[in-house]
Amino acid sequence: MAKRITDVVLKEGAHEVSFIEGITKLPEVELKDRVESIDKMVVLNVEESYLETLKNHHDVESVEFFDESPTPVTYPSVPSVYTLANKSIGGTTYWNNFRGDKMLSYQHYLDTDHIPDPTPDRTVSHNGQSATGHTVGNHYYYGAFYGQRDNIRHFGSQPASDHGTYGSDSTYYSTYTGKFVDIVVVEGGSSAPSAEYQNYHVNHPDYLDPDTGSTRMIPMNWPGLSNSHNNQVSSGIMLNGHSVGTLSAAGGIVGGFAKRSKMYAAYITGHGITATLNSIKSWHQSKSNNPTTGFPNPTVLVTEWHHPVATRKYSIRVNDVTSVTSPSLGTVNRPYNGWGSDLTPFVQRNIIPFQLLDPVENTWYWTINMGQGAVDGLPSYHTAMAQCWDAGIHIVTSEGNGGAVSCQTTQPEFSGTYVDTSGSINLYTHNFPASGNQNDPVTITRSTSYTSRWYVLRPYGPGGLAKSINVAAGGNSEGCPALDDYTARGPQVDVIGRGRITFTAGTPTATQLQDNFRWMSFGGTSCAMPTVAGKVACYVEKHYTINGVYPTPDQVKASMISEAKATAMSVATTTWANVPNASNSPINPGQQATVDTHCLKDKSGYTGGNGGHAFLDHAGTPCRQAYWNAQNFNREQTYKKRPTSGVLFPRPRKFDIPPIEEAATVNGNAGANYDANPTNPGYSN
Repeated sequence: MAKRITDVVLKEGAHEVSFIEGITKLPEVELKDRVESIDKMVVLNVEESYLETLKNHHDVESVEFFDESPTPVTYPSVPSVYTLANKSIGGTTYWNNFRGDKMLSYQHYLDTDHIPDPTPDRTVSHNGQSATGHTVGNHYYYGAFYGQRDNIRHFGSQPASDHGTYGSDSTYYSTYTGKFVDIVVVEGGSSAPSAEYQNYHVNHPDYLDPDTGSTRMIPMNWPGLSNSHNNQVSSGIMLNGHSVGTLSAAGGIVGGFAKRSKMYAAYITGHGITATLNSIKSWHQSKSNNPTTGFPNPTVLVTEWHHPVATRKYSIRVNDVTSVTSPSLGTVNRPYNGWGSDLTPFVQRNIIPFQLLDPVENTWYWTINMGQGAVDGLPSYHTAMAQCWDAGIHIVTSEGNGGAVSCQTTQPEFSGTYVDTSGSINLYTHNFPASGNQNDPVTITRSTSYTSRWYVLRPYGPGGLAKSINVAAGGNSEGCPALDDYTARGPQVDVIGRGRITFTAGTPTATQLQDNFRWMSFGGTSCAMPTVAGKVACYVEKHYTINGVYPTPDQVKASMISEAKATAMSVATTTWANVPNASNSPINPGQQATVDTHCLKDKSGYTGGNGGHAFLDHAGTPCRQAYWNAQNFNREQTYKKRPTSGVLFPRPRKFDIPPIEEAATVNGNAGANYDANPTNPGYSN
């Protein structure tokens, strides 16, 4: 019988030489290699029939045949580069005489570094206003301070008035496109998929597969969910007015980065959050191996709901605060004469005061606002979300559009940032009507509280978990990369995505452009999250290609943070060292040039949920703009956009490159979603 190479591990105390001399006297065994430099091991040639006898030898710990043909380590081939040429960057329905399929959303320019700055400077006019420059994007709410309001700056060969009719000279290309990655958006709200969306996912060009021309949208009968919204296969209806934009911003040919991903939609209404997460987790864990990769397709989950009534649930008067504390700055006690006009002790601790109209006295007060988590604890579904993350699902979250400032549950601010009060104080509660519609007017009521400590940065919503990628919404602007004024923010944020005026596929009632398809400007944290999710899908594919295995959610989160760019700008909404008396008057319009009457204001009658609280301060938000290294270069030595002349790459490191945590500042000042009822979440738009 043929002999096989056999590894033998000897027991502690066995005499190796004596063992070899004795065992090799047998005809079934011969010495192959002493392996002198490896203790307590010897390699023999052993007949298979003698193996069990050898295992029982008094000197042997273990025996194992050597596999004569071990499987070599192989890695997937690097994908071919996917190119989109002759495109215009931006897209807007202000002008409808262009083709939507000739556009790419702003993130293709702002969040990558291979489309160079447009030159020469061009003058763009709109609504009787004009501006000259080569910065790309729109400034929207920041007009008086930064330039012309509603100034959408495209680049290419056509003038603004007919830009995009014939395309332009911009080219986007990427090695990775989220292939074999499944993106799932979990939608809240009461807007259900309806008959007008039947086969809409099949027909819109933004959802097509670049390789086959067929749709990448996959209708689902989600396991365990009986609601018709989640039984989509037979009806052919998988989209509503919100998921059209979210999936486009993640994986659309025009709208997103994950242009080869598969896309799915699930709906919370009728089942609740936990049951829906359970269904998705069960589906994720039951996936069979993809025959191309040898692994189940990874899942990227986008939480398209928030709780505006809960993220800004309570307010207390500033002058009722006896002290304010944070882990890094310690405690400041209230001055003898009250806090006065200097509210910097709060703002420095990432607590943004708001003016509130007392519903009893009809008097305005400066107040401290906080979410339901500060008083009533965290949402129960955080447990389910954490388990989804641990099961390998990459989760992208946000606290939503209500301007909430919060931290992550594992950060020192969770228990280390608080305000203290003494005795009885006035407590204001922000309430939505029983309908739960986020756009209904909020009602503020006043009561008495004897609580003495308020943990004002504790989150309430899908965001705030360490086991997720937490996202804020930033402006689509190169010249003014500030946060969108409505966005949730604070230390909880991991990266900033693109929000207001992101060009995506449109609903059946959106503007029909010259390509005969409907497109729209999407926004909110509802948009920011999928712009990040599309990049996540690309990072997942890249990791698999380089390493031969898919990454864990923790690994992808670390990549998103490390690859982010410190380009976000922090802007002080007002002069916090000298605020005016609380009133209904506009707050420092020189800096906050907005028609939004909700800037730093709370009042009964305001729509409080979907963008109803406006301010600009970062409030501890890290200045990490989500970024996709489309060309797969090592960009450790780069900072800004590459120039259009000279040596383009690599760029030398400059001494003035800010660290990733450092905010750009203006004037020396540094700085989604719904549900009162978790079974009926709404959405941001």
